[in-house]
Amino acid sequence: MVLARISWIDEFKGFVLLLVCLFHIEQNFPNAHLGMWHLSALRMSAFFFISGFLFSTKRFSDFKSYFVHKTKVLLVPYLLLSFLFFAIDPIVYNFALYPKSPTMTVVNTIPDINSTWQYIYWNFAKIFIAGKSSVGAGPLWFVFTLYSVSLLFYWLHGMSKKQVNPKLFIAIMAIEGLLGGWLFNKYHFHLPFGIERDLTILFFFGCGCLCKEPIKKIHSAISANDAHAMKNTAIVAAVCIISFIAYGFLESPSPNFSIMNNDLGKNLPQFVASSITGIIGLIATFLLASKLPDIAPIRITKGILRNISRNALVILAVHWWIVLMLRLFFRPQINQPGIAYIAIPIVALGTIAAIPLFRCRLYKLLGKERITVKESLCIRE
Repeated sequence: MVLARISWIDEFKGFVLLLVCLFHIEQNFPNAHLGMWHLSALRMSAFFFISGFLFSTKRFSDFKSYFVHKTKVLLVPYLLLSFLFFAIDPIVYNFALYPKSPTMTVVNTIPDINSTWQYIYWNFAKIFIAGKSSVGAGPLWFVFTLYSVSLLFYWLHGMSKKQVNPKLFIAIMAIEGLLGGWLFNKYHFHLPFGIERDLTILFFFGCGCLCKEPIKKIHSAISANDAHAMKNTAIVAAVCIISFIAYGFLESPSPNFSIMNNDLGKNLPQFVASSITGIIGLIATFLLASKLPDIAPIRITKGILRNISRNALVILAVHWWIVLMLRLFFRPQINQPGIAYIAIPIVALGTIAAIPLFRCRLYKLLGKERITVKESLCIRE
């Protein structure tokens, strides 16, 4: 079974990516009130959880083959796209725009930048030292982090096979990673390549891997054509509601919260509990959505989410670049009550237009095969 093509998983990933895009719009245009700050403990932890769920070594007999594959599909696109969007960053050509750009942080340092060459230097530092991509493609930090965490987890997964209880070993390593990441957060200690955030994210990646079989069994239980399916569905629905209610009580929005910077707030149990309850609620939601009738509105919505998931690399980079352009050139005009929401269709239309460009012309930058325009925008199965 190829997990990456199970519909509800692609829809889950697409939805989380959509939340990321909406967060970046609200972050840069605060008058577009979208409530995304309240999902800070959920978005990226959920994405790394589902990435761990999809982890598999079946196609790779050794670390070398896994390393080569992940380098091709993650690290190389990260570098190429980082350079591309750095090359079309207006600040490189007009440094007067720099005060309007987002604050740059490199390994817990906010650099004092006073010239174009300094700006170029620190962008390279962001790409190669911090693992956070260039300013023009900031969200690609996720791609680099997924690359490094995947390699780390492959190594731990191999070690687990030598243990008496492999799952317990993975659970302990995941918890130790979380504690290590938290200590780095508490003492404001940051390392090159985002090692401290890798430790934090290892927890969610490991949890996703450990929950693979239970989630598959739950999906089978609510999808079965027997008398127990309705009861099982009702239980999953109850868990979904309770989880989101718990998340509402536990989450604590903070403008400084950022897994990218390993800034996790001030309360470890609250961070973990809010993230876990949110992930459980989302998983339950998409398991239940897989049972919805195949009518046009639902079919179209699911198709859009699957398309977002398939084009994640393009969408992560392009939507942010459009947001950055709006911020640099039109922020005072856009960030007005009632008007700020116009950023949503602008970003959406620009990103959709860019998908065929990258999938049909610039596909080598993504480490993917060339496809047609129709295929790149397809929202069918």
